Amino acid sequence: MNLGGRAYLMEPMYIRKVFLSSMVGLLVLISMPVSSETITLLPHRAVYEMTLESGGDAIGLVSVHGGLVIEVEDRCDTWSVRQRVLMQILREDGGLVTTSIYDSFEAKDGTWYRFEDETINDPGPTEKSSGEAVAATDLNSGSITIEEPEVSRHDMPQEAIFPMEHMSDLLVRALAGERFMSHVIFDGTDGATVNDVTTIVGKAETIDGQTAWPMRLAFFDHGSGEELPNVEINALLRDDGVALELAFDYGDFIIRSDLRELETLAEGGC
Repeated sequence: MNLGGRAYLMEPMYIRKVFLSSMVGLLVLISMPVSSETITLLPHRAVYEMTLESGGDAIGLVSVHGGLVIEVEDRCDTWSVRQRVLMQILREDGGLVTTSIYDSFEAKDGTWYRFEDETINDPGPTEKSSGEAVAATDLNSGSITIEEPEVSRHDMPQEAIFPMEHMSDLLVRALAGERFMSHVIFDGTDGATVNDVTTIVGKAETIDGQTAWPMRLAFFDHGSGEELPNVEINALLRDDGVALELAFDYGDFIIRSDLRELETLAEGGC
């Protein structure tokens, strides 16, 4: 995807798709399987309010309002994460209301991943996508199988990992003092697309007695060689995995998500 010419941003559905994709890449910062010796995670349900922070004039975008709910569950050998997004997008030539439910399941050992997405657009059609992927091993190459909207099979890069493993590695290395990292990730939010993600970690802060890190993540299509990313995320992340602030920078506009509610969920009992 070439951000040099951003004509595709005129399509309202692009806003939802890239928001969901970047959110999947980030949400696992709220649910990563990091050692309890370094991080105590908070199983939870988080509610965020979404607004248009800045920009949009160049593409006729007037406003964005909505909500994001993330529910993270520990199912012993598997992480289960549900995202629900409601977005009201208003442009100069009309509006769109879109509702998405995105479920992902990932083996804690990083060997497999499954996703299911249903999006209802008003006006517009209902969209469904689903599929699964298997990580590469020393003996077998990685693979991606798309089930909906059309069946297809694809090779997955040898170095590609899934979102939970990605963010687990990211946070552990940040705790060790690393400030720049790069990964190859598959999350299923755009078919068989694989992302190159670079992350810059800022200086840790103390907020209400807990450590938080400002981070900036940039998402590129894998191997595209593009200079500008599809989206960049600015996040302020607490040491228990709760995102205190989120800003999604699409180049021509920025969508902000502010934490409004936080509910602790029961442990998995494994």
